[in-house]
Amino acid sequence: MEGFCEQVVKVKKGTKHVVLCLLIILAFLLPIVWLMAMYYLTAAAGKADYFFALFALVLAMFGVFTFWAVFPRIMKVEYDYSVYGSDFIVAKVTAKSTRKRKLKVEIKHIESFAKISEEDIPNKKYVKRYDFTGGHSADEVYFAEFRLPQKGLCLLLFVPNEKILDGMRPYLSRELALKLLRKAK
Repeated sequence: MEGFCEQVVKVKKGTKHVVLCLLIILAFLLPIVWLMAMYYLTAAAGKADYFFALFALVLAMFGVFTFWAVFPRIMKVEYDYSVYGSDFIVAKVTAKSTRKRKLKVEIKHIESFAKISEEDIPNKKYVKRYDFTGGHSADEVYFAEFRLPQKGLCLLLFVPNEKILDGMRPYLSRELALKLLRKAK
């Protein structure tokens, strides 16, 4: 394969993920506690209604299945950057089982490319903003402006390593490649 390199960037978990997990747990836990309390109240009154206990059991089983099926998709997300020939491809990998291509750009279409801490993002109007940083700090993030034929001017934010940058360098315009080479030294 000519010019292939790959990088996996793990998405950092923040408070948003923790809050979402707690809300899912509470969404199942509170109704189960309420149904069991209703069962014990009817049993204490002498008219035991097994419907409450059965429904609580079914809801608990559904909650465990949801926890088992949904949490890996929420908590294990990665971005896969690939340079394959003159194409830059970003795929979202969920739970190390599902892969979905999010972006494919010909590197020669990149008009501007730099590290964010060295140069601010230009104040242009973008048709689409692609953020594949995964919650990494701003001093690691690069931006690239490019034009997609069907959409227009787009902005890409990502966290490449040296291998990806070296893979992209031959396909960038001469001035961008020289600028990137000077910044790397």
